[in-house]
Amino acid sequence: MPSGGIFLSFSGTPFSSTPLLRGKRKAGEVKCGADSWLLKAVLKGETVPTFLSAVDAALFRLINGQGQNLFFDWFMPFMIDLKNFTFVLIVLGIWILWKERKAGLIFLLFAGLTLTITDQLSGQVLKEIIGRVRPCHVLENVHMLTDCNSSYSFPSSHAVNIFAAAWFLAQPLGRAAPVIFGVAAIVAYSRVYIGIHYPFDVAGGAAIGLLIAWPLRRLKDEVVARFHLQNAKGK
Repeated sequence: MPSGGIFLSFSGTPFSSTPLLRGKRKAGEVKCGADSWLLKAVLKGETVPTFLSAVDAALFRLINGQGQNLFFDWFMPFMIDLKNFTFVLIVLGIWILWKERKAGLIFLLFAGLTLTITDQLSGQVLKEIIGRVRPCHVLENVHMLTDCNSSYSFPSSHAVNIFAAAWFLAQPLGRAAPVIFGVAAIVAYSRVYIGIHYPFDVAGGAAIGLLIAWPLRRLKDEVVARFHLQNAKGK
């Protein structure tokens, strides 16, 4: 049992709450680094949110364990493979350019900028600061449909990026906006289903993505209005 870890039990299976601690898998092990802010808090005797950790793990078991079926075993990995949607994204980009003209070009530039920010912030900054270990490294009997890599778990970069993209795409899609948010929700859910994220990872990631995309889309609108780039047929 690792020192400093708090152990809980769910459905009779012991697991460590150290997914809340910083760690990386090297040579088949999960290491807790002394530079984790949460580990420092534990060493200082501060309270660890064990209840939230237990709820998160319970939800993970519900989705990843009890919610498995053969169709989802195919469908969920399919939904997170970007190559499966390359053609759709190209057509969507061309449609936005055709519909909005110069404003469409600004839209695509700001969307690309937003996704660059969300991807780098979530993957290179927040994951490193928070340092939460993936469930597939610390929980037993995880139903894995992909490799459990050594990067950290919170937030889910897929959730951050897809919800940021959904917020942008909701604007030109209009009444079809619920479709793209539905796709975003499926992608977020899939990250838990395939075994590499906790539910709170994707929920937090979705919130972060929306919080970043919201002001950037407003800034895009300001640029379009300032330079009178709005297509006469657009809104």
